[in-house]
Amino acid sequence: MKKLYFIFITLLFAPLFFLSQQSSVNNVNGYYADRGSFEILSNYQGRNNVLKVDRSKTNWYTAAYSLAQYRGKQIAIEFSADIRLEGSTGQIAFQVNTSDWRDLINTQSSLATGQWHTIKGRGIITPTQNDSIFFLANWAIPENTIVYLANPTVRITEGNFVPDLSLTPLKTTYENHFLIGCITDWDGKYSREPYFNLYKHHFNSATSIVTMPQLIMPLNKGGAYRFTKADNAVNLLIRNNIPVHGFVLAYYGGGMWGTPEWITEGTREEVIQNLNDYITTVVRHFRGRINSWDVINEPIKNSVSNAEARGDWRNCIYVDDHFENRWYKKLGADYIELAFRAARTADPNIKLYLSEFNLECPNKSEVLRKMIDDINTRYKRETGGTRNLIEGIGWQGHLGLNTNIPITRTNFQNFNIDRTIINYRNTLRRLSSLGIEIVISEVDISTVGHIHRTGMDSDMSERDAITQGLYYARLFSLFKEFSDQIVRVSFWGLTDNTSWLSPGNPLLFDWKLNAKPAFFAVIDPESFIREHGGRRR
Repeated sequence: MKKLYFIFITLLFAPLFFLSQQSSVNNVNGYYADRGSFEILSNYQGRNNVLKVDRSKTNWYTAAYSLAQYRGKQIAIEFSADIRLEGSTGQIAFQVNTSDWRDLINTQSSLATGQWHTIKGRGIITPTQNDSIFFLANWAIPENTIVYLANPTVRITEGNFVPDLSLTPLKTTYENHFLIGCITDWDGKYSREPYFNLYKHHFNSATSIVTMPQLIMPLNKGGAYRFTKADNAVNLLIRNNIPVHGFVLAYYGGGMWGTPEWITEGTREEVIQNLNDYITTVVRHFRGRINSWDVINEPIKNSVSNAEARGDWRNCIYVDDHFENRWYKKLGADYIELAFRAARTADPNIKLYLSEFNLECPNKSEVLRKMIDDINTRYKRETGGTRNLIEGIGWQGHLGLNTNIPITRTNFQNFNIDRTIINYRNTLRRLSSLGIEIVISEVDISTVGHIHRTGMDSDMSERDAITQGLYYARLFSLFKEFSDQIVRVSFWGLTDNTSWLSPGNPLLFDWKLNAKPAFFAVIDPESFIREHGGRRR
């Protein structure tokens, strides 16, 4: 009887014993994957203790780390890992599932296959779900990929991370000069604490990037618009008395910045109808909430020669570089004016802007001046009125300190600060002749060049922080000089770790929401220059 009892107990508890033993080895430093999708390798290609995951056998994450014990608590999360993709290239994104959003902690552009890449990131989050996890997303990794995760580390610190709201608000400092704005973000982080307290303390304007075509447009013709996230972000800003500027109605096609392909398919007449229907739907959906829009973004090609600047502006439209301009290939340069006319018809009460980069380059700003003058002159002649069709310019300002790093995209300029100021001053004078509003729309100053990554910020040296501050001080001193023409200056991000150029620590606040020297440079440019003017890199 005792023997039978022993056998019964053994059979009853053996599976539990097996599972408990299995769970202790079914992860690598806490990272696990979907059952049946992975194996653990003691070593692989020079790395030890490796989690090997077959992407085709995963659900919505490739690998995950549980945050369930931190539900409802504010935490700072810091991580690193070596990642290797085999079978294809893919984009890497580490996220946290938080409420109806997924907080981005780190994103990487497409990683080359067959080699190790060290990935790191950090951020402040509050897990809100019982099943909250920190995970490597699989949405941008092709199914035919084998993913290797080695040497992963996760460091979590509980705390109450709050911004210093005793600091003078940026919007107060410049209330007699121009509005001070900031973009929203992709994943809703800025809409929650502790970020939103910092946001509403300093900014009296917001640029909504969750209204971009690829985020709200139907994925297929006749499908439903995806307005929910944009509505949530816009409504929160309005409730807090922060005016919202919309970005953007018509962007060139292709890549992550493009529009779904269906909208530029068909005959010329069908594409024009698609454009009109889309712009009308979006503008009217946000009517009364978004009172100004960037209608067109970056229509002029990256480099314009002297001869081209003297000729017809229509010959200087962006066609194909990193991404294909499908609007141009279907409609020619007419797509610009067609989009503006559609927006004006949809809501005559809103202000319409055109956004462009590299306007500090004389040839490019001259082409833009000719384009706007031509379109506005023709529009006023046809309507018999005095109102311009294009009422404002959004001048992007992505600048950098390091002159030793080659320019990898020409909307990033490695400028000597003295030359920057000269070029900016000359461009402001040139554009002021158009008699329309000027907005400095995308301000950031990176220390290491145009490296497109989120969540790859680092602790800055004092020298770099002061040099960056001097650039900001010189720039804002100039903006104050032209404040009778500039109506708004907007930063392209809130904190270094959430910036699209995070490796260069380009913004005014660090990852824990602390003000950097750059903040104090913007608050009082003249004093910062007097104190630090001789301290340059």
